[in-house]
Amino acid sequence: MTLKISVLLTMVALAALWDLTQRRVPNALVGPGLLLGLALSAQTSGLPGLGWSLLGAGVALALLIGPFALRWMGGGDVKLLIAIGAFVGWKGVLYVLLVGTALHSLIALGMLFSSRIARSKGWSAPDTKKIPHAVGFAIATGMYTQGVWIGLIR
Repeated sequence: MTLKISVLLTMVALAALWDLTQRRVPNALVGPGLLLGLALSAQTSGLPGLGWSLLGAGVALALLIGPFALRWMGGGDVKLLIAIGAFVGWKGVLYVLLVGTALHSLIALGMLFSSRIARSKGWSAPDTKKIPHAVGFAIATGMYTQGVWIGLIR
């Protein structure tokens, strides 16, 4: 495993853990992650690598600025995908967004069903208002870096 992939997977794992426990993704994680993604892409592939990295970050921003403006997702989630884009480029960021959103939807359904079951039994139910996007993005990033394509973008 390369240094670039190790740094990326560490960043998304920490973001997922943070999002699960605190329901936010800290700037102190994604800011340096973005810079490391740009730097490592430039180091491994020179100026074209830096351009590829900037394009990945830009595509992430372009795709998520609307959902952020509509309050469908938080700023930390948007910044996390921008940082991921700096590591994986535009094709990778499309993969992570599509697969991550599908996984996020499954997590949301699971939380909704468990909440309904808990309420029907008179137990305290989990809060379904804030569902952690970073978990889906982290799993999708791991799948992407390991070459799991599931028939999407190649």
